[in-house]
Amino acid sequence: MRGQFDVELVGQLAWNIHYMKDTNIGMQDATCYESRIEYPTDVKLLWKCCEQVHDILQDVRNKLRLRKSRCRFSKRNQEYLSYQKTRKKTRRKEKKMRKKLLKFLLRLLMLLEKHPCGLSLRKIARLTTIFKIYKQQHQKAYGSNSEPIKDRIVSLSKPYIRPIVRGKEVKPVEFGAKVNKLQVDGISFIEHISFDAFNECTRYKEGIYLQRKLFGKCTHQSADAIYATNENRRYSSGQNIHTNFIAKGKQKMQYIQQAEILRKELGKERATVLEGSFGNEKNHYLLQKVNARNQYTETCWIFFGMMTANASIIANRMQQAQQQCARAA
Repeated sequence: MRGQFDVELVGQLAWNIHYMKDTNIGMQDATCYESRIEYPTDVKLLWKCCEQVHDILQDVRNKLRLRKSRCRFSKRNQEYLSYQKTRKKTRRKEKKMRKKLLKFLLRLLMLLEKHPCGLSLRKIARLTTIFKIYKQQHQKAYGSNSEPIKDRIVSLSKPYIRPIVRGKEVKPVEFGAKVNKLQVDGISFIEHISFDAFNECTRYKEGIYLQRKLFGKCTHQSADAIYATNENRRYSSGQNIHTNFIAKGKQKMQYIQQAEILRKELGKERATVLEGSFGNEKNHYLLQKVNARNQYTETCWIFFGMMTANASIIANRMQQAQQQCARAA
């Protein structure tokens, strides 16, 4: 651990000395890097579970040299397709279809239990996920609507994905990894990444700690309005950190104009540079829709996409420094 920290510190100092400036100013914000999955609905999820269990059941009966199961799969398939083709899917139709698929899925699972046969670890893991989905959907269909479903699964192929409410007009809910990002002089660092929803305002202190660990000090911090909690305000005041948070209460007249100018500059820098880096990474570094297949490769995909964007920025600065040296010579 000591050697790893030294290597990281040497690398950061090299960036700091030659190609980075104003390392005492940091910016924080959170975004969601979406996974490449189709928009999930309960009916789609249940039908995929039915298809998976039906395929496993037919493979097991084939190994046992039995005829194919007569479970009216084609009839349920036609009902599902006719429902998907309807232009207006009312809540009543959706609820009716969900209950039909729940009963059909339970029947398939019971038929599969009657045929003991060795299954691969991959199929066992998939069936375990299907059992969890059945319990969650059964609770939603027949349980109380006021009780939230804990760790709700929205994708059969990626059971670690959770719905993350972002509150945007175009995309109120996103499905992927939520990242709290720290940015110093245009260079981005992942402070926290999670596939579960979290409140980014609770990561404010950890972001300042990361900046101090990498660059030694933090005197200015710019963040979104959601970070401006009373706890974060007290922490910033106690650490003598200037922020872009709107001041509360009465202020002294001689400090109002100066503080307002500083606050606007910090807010403008965050809104242009930090928010722009989100779009740059998503549009040019394959983070618009993460194409990985599991949680670990998806995390690596996000990390390398962000680090590639950083490397591009540093390379441009190195090229500019070489050109300036050539002109001076």
